[in-house]
Amino acid sequence: MGKGSSAPSADPNIGIAALKQAQLGEDWLSIAKEQFDVANERNDKLDALTTEVTADQLAASKQAQQWAAEDRSRYKGVFQPLQDEFIETANNWDSKERQDTVAAEAKADVINNAAAASAQRSRSMAAMGVSPTSGRYAGVERAADTNTALAAAGAENNARSTTRKEALALKSDAINMGNGLPSQAASSLGLGVSAGSSAVGTTATSNNAYNSSVGILQSGYGTAMSGYASQAQTLSNLYGQQLQAYQLNQQNSGSFLGTLGSIAGTAAGAIISDENLKEDKAPAKGVLAAVREMPVEEWSYKDGVGDEGRHIGTYAQDFKRATGKGDGHSIPIVDAIGVTMGAVKELDAKVQQLSAALPKGRGISREAKPKSASRSVIRKAA
Repeated sequence: MGKGSSAPSADPNIGIAALKQAQLGEDWLSIAKEQFDVANERNDKLDALTTEVTADQLAASKQAQQWAAEDRSRYKGVFQPLQDEFIETANNWDSKERQDTVAAEAKADVINNAAAASAQRSRSMAAMGVSPTSGRYAGVERAADTNTALAAAGAENNARSTTRKEALALKSDAINMGNGLPSQAASSLGLGVSAGSSAVGTTATSNNAYNSSVGILQSGYGTAMSGYASQAQTLSNLYGQQLQAYQLNQQNSGSFLGTLGSIAGTAAGAIISDENLKEDKAPAKGVLAAVREMPVEEWSYKDGVGDEGRHIGTYAQDFKRATGKGDGHSIPIVDAIGVTMGAVKELDAKVQQLSAALPKGRGISREAKPKSASRSVIRKAA
């Protein structure tokens, strides 16, 4: 295939860059595998230590739970019955019946003490010669009886007050006892739960370390895949640029023969020219003058634009200026053929006019064959 039928060669640095991208991905994958092996070795040691620590933590958890169960059992079997008995006693300690009993006992003690004191006074007064029937004796006894009554009442009140205070103290002790003992079992149970949670946390830490090592390998493979993807994208872009350049070169072939060849290749050399498919028809005039203005030269395409052969033809810029057709870069094949045929017809008409003006018998007929000189001119032009 010639230079003009394919896109120009790409910069080799693009392929080198693509290979570098893939190589970097492979390098990182290699590093990731090494790090993964190192992490696994460390994880093996960590797993052994984690297993040992977890076993100790679980053992501590079970021990704490056992203590909690024992403390609870002792509390329920020993202390709770005593608490119930103590609480019942405390609740009944200041009852009305007990207060009356204590008050009576206190009063009796006062009266007994007063009676003993009265007997002692009688003996003392008799020794002093005071008659029990005298007014003096009666006054002393009345004063003593009054003091005894007051002392008895005070003893009763004091006994009731003391009983109530004792009841409050007993109830307070009962409350404190009830608050303290269950908390010990709860504390032991809490220690067991905490140790169990620590064991779970220790295992989770080991698992997280393993997951991190797996992430290293995942990152390595991801980077390698990214490198290959970048390489594929670079090469794909390169191919797209080559294809685009090739298509652009094919579109911008600036000669009549190049355009003719393109159309012949895509439409099997045929041009749709059915009269029934056309409208806005009008005679084409001045095409011979247009052809006369267009230079016809022999030339070759530049490298990478067309084929390698030598060609004869006009230029798209001149064709557009003379006929108004085309875009100035390529020559429409339909217009090129039409201009050529029109110019031939106008030239034929001029030849016929000249032939008619010559003496009879010396004119040029339409069917006259070209002479050898004309054929030599054609060969020379070719």
